[in-house]
Parts: sequence; structure tokens; C-alpha cells
Amino acid sequence: MTSSLFSHAPEPEPERAPLQVPDIEESCVVPRETDEAFSGFHEYPHLWWPEDFSTFGEGMHPEFEGGSLTETSVDEEKALWATVREVRAGELLVLDWFLGHGASVPTDVEVRFEPAAAGTGTSVTLVHTGFGRLPDGADVRERMAGQWRNALQRYSRFMGAG
Repeated sequence: MTSSLFSHAPEPEPERAPLQVPDIEESCVVPRETDEAFSGFHEYPHLWWPEDFSTFGEGMHPEFEGGSLTETSVDEEKALWATVREVRAGELLVLDWFLGHGASVPTDVEVRFEPAAAGTGTSVTLVHTGFGRLPDGADVRERMAGQWRNALQRYSRFMGAG
């Protein structure tokens, strides 16, 4: 028997719809004006960022440089954490966040700096979205929620909150 001249290629795999994974939203109030609060977050992460929320751990140095947020190890290795999509000093920082060294699918992190109620400093709100794009998005989201809470608590203390 001869093979058909009109055989069909296999059907392509259907596209996987993104998983419905809840966003992370964390916030704090720091006793600083919005410009100072932004500066503390953007210019000094190496002074408050938790080492356990890093690629290289002890001795690591995170910093915003050249449109990216990177971490440098004590051995001068670099890891890309995020690329800066939008920055409005004193107001907003929007990042494409890469979860894990060498990750290729980013999630989204937005950090807003707004005057707190009754002029008591700055309200800082971080929203991390896009976990549904990841194959293990629900697990990653669960891990990240605690890490962001810890990071904002440390940032808040660094900025003088009690």
C-alpha cells in the first residue's frame, strides 16, 4: 500500500489560556514625602533589600542601573531581576519582573508612591501581576507574596516607619 499523496500535517497544539492566578498587592506608609520615598526605594535597595529574596544571597548588591534592576554577587556575577518599563520620579515605577536567574517570561510589578491620608507621609503600593503566564504560576505567586511582604516591611523600616 502506498502512502497518500494528500496526507495532512498533525493538528497544532491549542494555545494554553493563561491561568487565573490572583495578583499580589502589598502596601505600607512611610514618614517621608513622595520624592524621598521614591528615592529610598529606587536609589538605595542595597541598604534594605532582604538577602533571602535574591539570587546570590549573602553579600549581594541590588541596584537600578541602565534601565534594569540587577543583583551583583560578591564574585561580581550579575543577575537581571527586572527591566524598567516606566519611571516617574516620586510617583511610579513599572517593571518587567523576571522570576529566577535566566527566566524568559516576565511578570509585571508596579510600585506607586502617593501622599498618605491626612499628610502623614507616603503610601507605597506594590502590585505584582502576570503569574498566569507561568506554568507554575500559583506556586510562584504563593512564594512571592511572603517575599514582597518582607521586602516592603524592610523598606518601611529603612524609611523610618515604626
